[in-house]
Amino acid sequence: MHRPSLHSFVIAAIAATLSSAVSQAVAVERISVATGGGQANSQSRFAAISGNGRYVVFTSDATNLVAGDSNSAADIFLRDRVLGTTTRISNKSDGTQSDAVSYTANISGDGSRIVFASHGHLLPNSGYQNCYLLNRAANTLQVLDLLPNGQPATTCDSASIDYAGTHIALVSGDALEASDTGSYDIYVRDLVASTTRRVSRALGGGQSNASSTDARISGDGSRVIFASTATNLVSGDSNGENDIFLAASNNSVPIVRVNVGPGNTQASAPAGTGQIAALNADGSLLAFSSNSQSLPNWGPVADETLYLRIPSLDQTIALSIPEGNLPREGFNYEPDFDYSGRWLTFASNDKLFVGAEQGGVYVIDLVASVITQVSIGGNSGNVHQPRLSADGTGIVWYSYSTTQVPGDTNGTWDVFYADNPLWVEAPIFADGFDG
Repeated sequence: MHRPSLHSFVIAAIAATLSSAVSQAVAVERISVATGGGQANSQSRFAAISGNGRYVVFTSDATNLVAGDSNSAADIFLRDRVLGTTTRISNKSDGTQSDAVSYTANISGDGSRIVFASHGHLLPNSGYQNCYLLNRAANTLQVLDLLPNGQPATTCDSASIDYAGTHIALVSGDALEASDTGSYDIYVRDLVASTTRRVSRALGGGQSNASSTDARISGDGSRVIFASTATNLVSGDSNGENDIFLAASNNSVPIVRVNVGPGNTQASAPAGTGQIAALNADGSLLAFSSNSQSLPNWGPVADETLYLRIPSLDQTIALSIPEGNLPREGFNYEPDFDYSGRWLTFASNDKLFVGAEQGGVYVIDLVASVITQVSIGGNSGNVHQPRLSADGTGIVWYSYSTTQVPGDTNGTWDVFYADNPLWVEAPIFADGFDG
């Protein structure tokens, strides 16, 4: 069933700032534990969550999450929150452990397909650094970054998979298209059509004049958001800064710049790199962080402000404005939407409303115009990369906090989960997704 677009709801609800905040207790669950609950003996970070929140993938240096982990390298692990099991998934195709580090995993909506990068030689013909797809249902492993001759490339990173598990965005320094003569570019691998398409193209379809990084694909697979220092992806790019761009996975529409103000006012400061932008299922709602003084509601002391960008309405709205007279001086970044774009989570080291703790994971209901804090319990400010499940019910993040859950004595980074305290039944989805 098609449901109405969120655009009118969002604009009417939030206007220029959030109208209310709530403070409430949230039950937090530690994800980076072994089957049986034993805590990790080394750091765990960079989590991603399946569509309904059952499965979480993460990177860990720990050697005690599964039996027989003796490769002295970071691995990718899958936590099944229903069964309470933890399994290692960055293994070679014959089931033996990797011979080098694996990192930055992402997961499809149903949890059956996982993408990640690895220096390990997981297949007989693996390159130096490939992106892989593990199909858990079929028990198959394949390289995603393939050269035009069908052989694995050597420099893949930042793999991101859509909800259905059929389209994957990735970054490669190799020419995955025969016509590619540039440096690092963004590609989309279509598993159904068995095609690889370069999307970080200059105006007119030519080569970009600088590298692109940090690819993230939309939930429906139609759009990709990425960072680039290239100046020829859109017209009028003269700020000389690292910017955020939105491209169509099939190159059907021109690339647009995301980190701009109304009237396409370009940012006067770099967007930065590394998980600093997000998009909803069809790319109609975007979020990014910036400290550019040319953008609306710039704060001269604020390190980074979180913005909502709605291209169809030419609206750029500052969201991370503290309540009342609370100081505005920290970072608000690493955003993520649910599939619809109703909920938006992000990391902060600010105190954004009275009753909140200093820093932590926040979530906003853009329709109800409400914000609350998720990672509460003290010592929660050192948090990174919160991620929402596609249905909006759950949030994962990683933190150095020792007070999020009882018995946390390993003194290092862990991955945590909490239910979205603002989630409500029957959310409004932009394109008919029903969870």
